Amino acid sequence: MESFLNSVDVESGQDDLDSVARFRRWLRDHHRAVTATAADLALARELRTGLRELLRGGTRSGDSTRLAALAERIPLRVSFAGERVGLAPGATGVAGVLGEVLGAVALADRDGSWRRLKRCRADTCQVVFYDWSKNGSRCWCSMAVCGNRSKLRAYRSRAQSPSS
Repeated sequence: MESFLNSVDVESGQDDLDSVARFRRWLRDHHRAVTATAADLALARELRTGLRELLRGGTRSGDSTRLAALAERIPLRVSFAGERVGLAPGATGVAGVLGEVLGAVALADRDGSWRRLKRCRADTCQVVFYDWSKNGSRCWCSMAVCGNRSKLRAYRSRAQSPSS
């Protein structure tokens, strides 16, 4: 799920979903031997955008109506494997891959780990990361990079402003 959400690199501008060819390469790199069409690419981009919006700044402020409409186009089913019950894609191809993503989101929400998945606050980064901190309060993907840049900018801004 994180790999799908991070298939765009805001800082470099590289987007693995910017063309059908690049999307096919991303699928292949993730061991998914499926073909992709322009319609599949559009659905994947919409889903990624919607899920990333949900993670904006660690809040759940995205447009849930739009995501619900997208989810209706991606079938899921209940699976039974031994004593385990789970969610599985209800289709093959790209819809199946996106079904895996939605299933992972639903299960992460159920087990509480979804609330720890966040998008870096740095406008130049926006990487999706899992917040392992004890109180779940991280706001940058890396304190050494994005956190440091933010704190340095705030320090310089304070240092340059005239004292009252």
